Order: sequence, then C-alpha cells, then structure tokens
Amino acid sequence: MELENKEEVKVAAEETKNVPEETVAKTTDAPSSAPKLSFSVIGYILPFLFFLPLLDEKTKRDPMVKFHANQQLLLLILIGGVYLLHSTVLAVLSSFGYFVMQLLSVGIIILIAIGAYNAQRGKMNELPYVGQFRILK
Repeated sequence: MELENKEEVKVAAEETKNVPEETVAKTTDAPSSAPKLSFSVIGYILPFLFFLPLLDEKTKRDPMVKFHANQQLLLLILIGGVYLLHSTVLAVLSSFGYFVMQLLSVGIIILIAIGAYNAQRGKMNELPYVGQFRILK
C-alpha cells in the first residue's frame, strides 16, 4: 500500500496510535513462538515425530510443548492400537471389520485435525476421549 499524499500519511499515523499495546506485544512475540507452533502442528500431522520439540533445549521446558508432545504420543499409540486391532481381530470379520476400520480411521483423522488446530492457535486443549492420559511428564 503506497501513501500518495500527506493526508493519507496523517490518517495512517492516527490509526497506528489507536492500536492497543497488547496487540502490539502479541505481534512482536510471534517470531519467538513460531518454532513451538510449527513443531506442535507437524507432530499432529506426523505423530511419530512427537519427540522433536523435546530435543531442543529452549522448547523442552515449555509446558505447551510438553502438552502437545504428550497428545501426539497418545495419538501414535491409538493409531498403532487401531491397526493392530484391525490386523488381528477385525480382519476375521471381513467386510464388517473393514467398515469398522474405516470409521476408526476417520475418527483418528478428526483427532489429528483437532490437535493441529489447537496447537496452531497456541491452546492446550485435550483431545477428546484420549487426551486425559499423561505419558510424558
């Protein structure tokens, strides 16, 4: 946006004066929290990478990082359990087993989307049904 005359410059200057300080502080803190959010979102998309933010000294001590790493580990365990269940018990039931597997897969995708959304927003909301368990402390 290019300001063409002095009146537009004055209006733009007045608009920036009316911005609350909390908003300015939040926008200036964004670059420092960007790696935490990136690690958190990537961990939901690829749950086997839950440990990556725990390797960095800066992010290891952050409660939000630990929370999301725990949620991602729970998702990884759930995914492994569902596939183990499918390969052993539900495979015997043929088409019904396939149907149940598809429903469970859709449920896992929904949990992944909820977790990634919460991580991207910087929230520490537990995942439905599985989020109340703590493995990483």
